[in-house]
Amino acid sequence: MKQSDLTTKLKEIAILGFVPTVRNGDTGIGHTFEKYFGITENNIPIPDIGGRVEIKTCRKASSSMITLFTFNRAVWLKPQIEIIREYGISVDSRINLYSTLFYGQKNERGLYIDFDETRNLISLCGKQFEILAQWDLYVIVGKFNSKLSRVLFVSAESQDIDGKEHFHFNEANILIEGDSRKFIKAMREGKIAIDIRMHLPQNRGVRNHGTGFRCFLHTLKDLYKNVEVINLI
Repeated sequence: MKQSDLTTKLKEIAILGFVPTVRNGDTGIGHTFEKYFGITENNIPIPDIGGRVEIKTCRKASSSMITLFTFNRAVWLKPQIEIIREYGISVDSRINLYSTLFYGQKNERGLYIDFDETRNLISLCGKQFEILAQWDLYVIVGKFNSKLSRVLFVSAESQDIDGKEHFHFNEANILIEGDSRKFIKAMREGKIAIDIRMHLPQNRGVRNHGTGFRCFLHTLKDLYKNVEVINLI
């Protein structure tokens, strides 16, 4: 698909006005857009802007977050089983450690994020300033750029009509080339979080669902060097 064809298709969807969701809940907006766009994958090939483009959708009034990527490889400085036992919460037959952490904020279990500007490291810290895990800042930014180097970011008005959510997809941007400085700035400003997602089942080993780096959907475009507005109305 050429970029001109993409613009034409997006305008056709915008002209429809409010369309009913095809699925209830948070994921409804993405599934509804894909239905009207006529795709079954979450990315499309657009040669004009250098290859495949990831699609992200957002309710304009939403405060939801999106997982940019997960990264666990060789980051844990303390055994995960010990971390879960010390900082987790017992729920039924297992110990859970699920927490979304922002820089500058310590959670109720004593976990927090720290920056080492000298060595360009992001650290997950616990009690007594103990470093539990560590990420190389440049590796993290590189992971972001490889996973989401090009994004079609579509925003929609959301409205309840006769008890059913409807969307008007009336704003779109193409985001190209993530900016490492903007990424770091966003983390410091609390726009990007580290999401710890692991638990310890009874009589079983650690289950880690991937430590996620997440950002608020409406601030995603602030992480890019180039933001091209597609005029739909």
